[in-house]
This record gives sequence, C-alpha cells and structure tokens, in this order.
Amino acid sequence: MTKEQYFNWHNFRLREERKERRTREDAIMVATYFADVFNKKYWLPCGCNKKRWNEWVDKLNEHFLSIDQPE
Repeated sequence: MTKEQYFNWHNFRLREERKERRTREDAIMVATYFADVFNKKYWLPCGCNKKRWNEWVDKLNEHFLSIDQPE
C-alpha cells in the first residue's frame, strides 16, 4: 500500500467501526486497492454481492494489519 492508500484505508476502517453506510466512492476505493495490493485486474462487482465485498474488505484489512505504516 502506498502512504495515501494506507491512510485512506485507516479512515475507511474508522467509518466501518462507526457502522457508517458504504458509499459508491468506498466501493471504487475497495476495488482499486484490492486490484493494486493483490495484483488483480480492476473490477467493480455489483453492489448487491455483499459476500464478495466483505471478503475483499477482510483481505484488505488483513493486509493493512500486517504491514508497517509507510513513511
């Protein structure tokens, strides 16, 4: 993760903790970061597929927690 991605993800996690509703911008960010971090082709799945979104968020959270804060 880049420094910008790291801090954006940190803020996303804070909003998730407060149970804020995910926005379209959040969906685009999750899809972009998932593609970047895991070297996948960018793809924006249907918002109705909560299982896929939650899997991606969980995997990105695992990655976020496993790295040091970029400088």
